[in-house]
Amino acid sequence: MSRTFRYVPFTIAQDTTTHPEYRAACVTGEEKDCGEMIRSGSPDWVEEWMRRHTQRTGHTRYCRTVDDYAVLEPPPGCAGQAVIGQAVVRQAQTSRPPLPDADGARRTEGA
Repeated sequence: MSRTFRYVPFTIAQDTTTHPEYRAACVTGEEKDCGEMIRSGSPDWVEEWMRRHTQRTGHTRYCRTVDDYAVLEPPPGCAGQAVIGQAVVRQAQTSRPPLPDADGARRTEGA
């Protein structure tokens, strides 16, 4: 049994059923990070928190991340079809060309 793979040009898009999550964590500190952080659905809230945290503490170094979900959408003609791989049963072929062994002798592949 072998698999046949074919190229399908999927489109990668943001999942509109969820919202991205924006985060910032204060990593200011010599011996250990400050550790305060914020999570929000808006980058504006994260930036405002960073400004206020800097005003309050004097800390100026942050790690920011954005998490979102993505979906792969098949092209219009492929919706509902198996496009990743398809199992195909092939009959064994006995007329393959011989391959050389390490010592130079010829053998038939699969034999």
